[in-house]
Amino acid sequence: MNIEILSQAERELRKAPKEVIMDAYSLFEDLENGKNLTMPISKPLPSIYKGLHELRLSYRDGIYRIFYIFKVKDTIYVLHAMKKKTQKIDKKTKDLLLKRIGSL
Repeated sequence: MNIEILSQAERELRKAPKEVIMDAYSLFEDLENGKNLTMPISKPLPSIYKGLHELRLSYRDGIYRIFYIFKVKDTIYVLHAMKKKTQKIDKKTKDLLLKRIGSL
């Protein structure tokens, strides 16, 4: 598998604490090597878009979400990274994800 991190997602991820960034890149490497990540680390989000998933990383200062999609043969795209503020994914975030998926 190949991992492609959208430039916007990379900028968003850089705003996170170093520990979050290191863990995220370790998980990206796992995905790249074909490891199947499951709950509680990775959650599928088919209600938003088929093939969309979120990485869920918990720390003392909060929970971080990193959204990615399996798209095109053997490529995973990292779409968006954010610090979780609510229990549900809000409409603004859903719209952003769909826009970024549409640009692939």
